[in-house]
Amino acid sequence: MSIFSRSVRRSESTAVKPVNLKLVKVNFWSAVKFAFILTLAMGIGLVVALTVVFMIMNVAGFSNLLKSFLQVDVTLPAVLSVALSLALFIIVVGTILAGVWAAIFNVVARITGGVSVGFTNNN
Repeated sequence: MSIFSRSVRRSESTAVKPVNLKLVKVNFWSAVKFAFILTLAMGIGLVVALTVVFMIMNVAGFSNLLKSFLQVDVTLPAVLSVALSLALFIIVVGTILAGVWAAIFNVVARITGGVSVGFTNNN
């Protein structure tokens, strides 16, 4: 028997006990930090995705097609500047909105008494 294959025996008499809790406050700075990290990851993914799409379209000759029909020259620096601008916008707006929503939730939870959340142990 390996040390990683330990079996735990529980008595059959242990019943599942539901626990009801109330969420009455969201920490403002935790919500802002979490939203910043999440939107930062989304921004990095957006820049990488748009760069990869540009590279594929460039190899396929789509940029030449745009240049011939619309007289628009699509280059990598132009795509990167648009992607970075969008990513920066997403990061700033997403972080601000998370802080605003956390503050609004705290005000509403103070008025209404919070949100009731139920948990159970499903082992």
